[in-house]
Amino acid sequence: MAGIAVFAITGTLVQAMDSRLLYTIPKGESMKGFTDCFEQTCTKGTWKPPPPRGLTFRGFLVEPGDYSGKNADTEAKIVCSWYNASAPGPSQPSITFTAQVAEYLGATKT
Repeated sequence: MAGIAVFAITGTLVQAMDSRLLYTIPKGESMKGFTDCFEQTCTKGTWKPPPPRGLTFRGFLVEPGDYSGKNADTEAKIVCSWYNASAPGPSQPSITFTAQVAEYLGATKT
């Protein structure tokens, strides 16, 4: 899995990259398994407590490894991003739930 970044961003990738947080995935979890769970939980808003009503999913990112590319089997840079579609203006700012989703899945901040 080293060198593989999985992402789905409908906003800008730059914004997602700037919001990345480094987490250690749960012990015994594969990077693929964590990525799949993170994607499903983030995109569907199924973590507890759930995101506020009225928000729209923007995107997620799971990039294996730390900021130097090491530990690709145990650490990942991640983002879970939503936005308020009813907010005024041409581009609504992202609201990230990265920590909430990661901790809900048992990951720990590095």
